[in-house]
Amino acid sequence: MNDLSNHAAEIRPTPDKVPTLTEPVDNVSASMHAALDALEAEKQAFMALSTELLQQLRPEFDRLAAGLVLRTLETAWHHKVNPRTENRD
Repeated sequence: MNDLSNHAAEIRPTPDKVPTLTEPVDNVSASMHAALDALEAEKQAFMALSTELLQQLRPEFDRLAAGLVLRTLETAWHHKVNPRTENRD
């Protein structure tokens, strides 16, 4: 039995049941502001990982792209010098 089977199924509301703010909220507690600020900082740190990962993967992307271009050109050349002929039976 896996670890997930011990948890109750998550119930998510449908989009029409999710409340939305129609007016600014002025009476947000300091602890709520702190929690929201911490969550925003965590999101920014998490998203910064994408930049770092892309920079580290750039050589691999370049290698894969170069290989793709080379194979595409080789295939195009093969089709150019070996045109299909129709069966004449």
